[in-house]
Amino acid sequence: MHKYNLIIFIISFLYFSNTILSQEIKDKKIQTGVILGNNLNIITSNTKIMKTNNPGYDFTIGVNIIKNFNKNLGFNSGIEFDFSTTKYTFQDTLYYDFKDNLILSKNEINNTENYNRFFLKERTQKPIYLSIPTMLIFKTDFIGYNRYFAKFGMRHNFTLKETTNDTGMLDSINERMTLNKDLAIYSGSIGISTGTEWNYSGSSSMLFEIGYYYGISNLHRGNAIIGEPDKNKTLYTLDKTNSKNYQTLHSSRNQIAFKISFLF
Repeated sequence: MHKYNLIIFIISFLYFSNTILSQEIKDKKIQTGVILGNNLNIITSNTKIMKTNNPGYDFTIGVNIIKNFNKNLGFNSGIEFDFSTTKYTFQDTLYYDFKDNLILSKNEINNTENYNRFFLKERTQKPIYLSIPTMLIFKTDFIGYNRYFAKFGMRHNFTLKETTNDTGMLDSINERMTLNKDLAIYSGSIGISTGTEWNYSGSSSMLFEIGYYYGISNLHRGNAIIGEPDKNKTLYTLDKTNSKNYQTLHSSRNQIAFKISFLF
């Protein structure tokens, strides 16, 4: 008889402990913490002069914030830094001008006396983005220590820094080159993700998620809105008279994202 009483006591203790833990976290209005991730970048090119070498990848680190409207619906945002790598092969004869380790745009050429020309064939670009997600999050009730969720919304990417390693004619190499004006200041994507939240202690939890984000804007700068249209462009072809014809690159970034968050 005592044996069965002990079993009933243990089951009751585990049930009420789980209920208490879940109650603590499901009633939280705001959850904040650290997010880490690895993303596969699938670049699609809309120009004939460039071919993408997929996949590229990102390493993501940042702060995750969830505002809960109720136990099943919330808003997910935060601040993330994406350390990205993207590879391109160029089909046409493309050039750029540079001085030291700086790749020059058209308007910078006019202010530079001495510069060199590079015949570009392959590029490994390594930008750093500041990314801000704006997503709705839908959650199930807790099942034991776990609940499941789905997110839908956008990621807004702002270019902080861009460097590149370039390979040219006869395997010439330009390493750690700085580009100030190749990538667009802003690029966006719309996506969906799903995953599970594990309430491992009190109001602390871990989120595991996988998502897909579809790029909806060009990664590269186009014509300038103010002033000469080509002023921010760096890549050009040469015609028979050796005159420069500056080119606009067109590509967008789709991502398969794997992320883990530690929320408190």
